[in-house]
Amino acid sequence: MSESLVPTTLAMLLCDSVIVDEMTKKKSLIGVFEDVNAVGFPTQLNCALYAKLVDAEGEYDFKIRLVDLKDESLVTELPSARAVIPSRLRAAELAINLIGLPIPQAGKYEFQLYANDMYLARITMEAKQVQPGGTPWPRQ
Repeated sequence: MSESLVPTTLAMLLCDSVIVDEMTKKKSLIGVFEDVNAVGFPTQLNCALYAKLVDAEGEYDFKIRLVDLKDESLVTELPSARAVIPSRLRAAELAINLIGLPIPQAGKYEFQLYANDMYLARITMEAKQVQPGGTPWPRQ
């Protein structure tokens, strides 16, 4: 792998899904959120992570880690995804669908983004338990 620049993260968001227009390649972020509701735990989460990066050029292995902030334990680490970013003169966008993420208990979690094992950014999410018939969890 060639020497790559360290990207800077301009934005990192969690959402229900990212839709990529086939013709324009524009991305639509659907259902941006920070909190999720579940009737019980453990549960699973289907969502998407969007990141906009600048100063990136070269080959990168992007990795996402989910950490429970209660004790900073690793919940899961997603396999690396390789990307080649041709020029640092344009922003690069990542849109990663996350299917069946384990959420073991209510609490605060952190999604961490790495490029070539270098920490880039994080975003937090709070998982809340609700009573049956309460606010539904639309991300199942």
